[in-house]
Amino acid sequence: MLSIHSSPLGALGTRDTGGMSVYLRQVSRWLGAAGHEVDIFTCAGAPAPPLDLAPSVRLIRIGPGALAEMPKVQLPDQVPEIFAALEAFRSENGLRYDLIHSHYWISAAVGALAQVRWQRPHLVMFHTLGAAKNTPGSGEHESGLRVAAERRLAAVADRVVAPSAGEAAHLTDLYDVPREKISVLPCGVDLDLFQPRGRAASRQRLGWPAGEETVLFVGRLAPLKGLENLISALALLRPRHPRLTLRVVGGDEPQGPPALLRLAQRLDVAPAVHFAGRIEQAELPYHYSAADLLALPSYYESFGLVVLEALACGTPVAATAVGVVPAVIRQGCNGIVLAGPQPDAIAQGVARLLALSGDAERAAQIRPTVATYGWPTVAADIEKIFRDTLSRRN
Repeated sequence: MLSIHSSPLGALGTRDTGGMSVYLRQVSRWLGAAGHEVDIFTCAGAPAPPLDLAPSVRLIRIGPGALAEMPKVQLPDQVPEIFAALEAFRSENGLRYDLIHSHYWISAAVGALAQVRWQRPHLVMFHTLGAAKNTPGSGEHESGLRVAAERRLAAVADRVVAPSAGEAAHLTDLYDVPREKISVLPCGVDLDLFQPRGRAASRQRLGWPAGEETVLFVGRLAPLKGLENLISALALLRPRHPRLTLRVVGGDEPQGPPALLRLAQRLDVAPAVHFAGRIEQAELPYHYSAADLLALPSYYESFGLVVLEALACGTPVAATAVGVVPAVIRQGCNGIVLAGPQPDAIAQGVARLLALSGDAERAAQIRPTVATYGWPTVAADIEKIFRDTLSRRN
């Protein structure tokens, strides 16, 4: 597995570390438990010897230390050097890999070189697509270089893995990838970690007021996540819900990005917006359990792991129709699919969910809706895709 720009051991919720890192850790762990040997290569982090992440799973840092400090946008120019370091490690250790699984487009560029040199099948999972991120209004602008590279890399890969039907449609519509070349396989959730912890107990643990109505946001604070629209929706809701509070988990700045703080002040909701910064994953179930709902007003998501995590904790979700949302949200049962990422659409969806009551009863009804998304199931399904790809190549 190649994860060139981001280490699976990175701090979740920071700029370059999110759902992809969770995916790598969990899928590799369960593949190793099934008897496969998995090496994950990265250029992120300080130079260090290979590290055992789980039985039969190693994290191997390659390339000079300077690569770890290099901005992500400069890494594509270093692809030949990165592949040379990868090939040197493989050759020096007498290794022969059966299959290459690349994560993100920079990794796929390295994987494409390995595919040719090693004559082994190459699977690509982009996790996000540059052309899809360039959604009008998202505040994102990915370069033409990335978009062109993703199109080329999808064309030469043996298989492209998409985490949702929507992402498969993007691959076909935006990059002309034949549908038969795409395997749709959802990401998963740790059902042992993400469990209902009780709203009252969780609020007491976190120090949240018992009578507060809480909208939770979890994730990186990137423009395409629509957090500014969520703050604007809070301003629309506060006249009817004076105790409504938005709590934000994630990001590199514990006090919150200055632009979002200024927006909250301008809309006169600053006292009702709280930024927790990045927290450890083990604490997340308490935040999900304490909240009345999770909001995900994104312009674009390739999947949306936080949706599964919240539902596994018995917390309903108000989200735009991105990633896994259309497949897992049952309207009015475990959440609401928002009409769009605009503030008024968000406000309407949040208000509908706030009108639903229940705690333990609610959690008991919501959690079973993600029972089929456990990571062992995901790993077993990716193994089937691996075997099918190998049989076609051989």
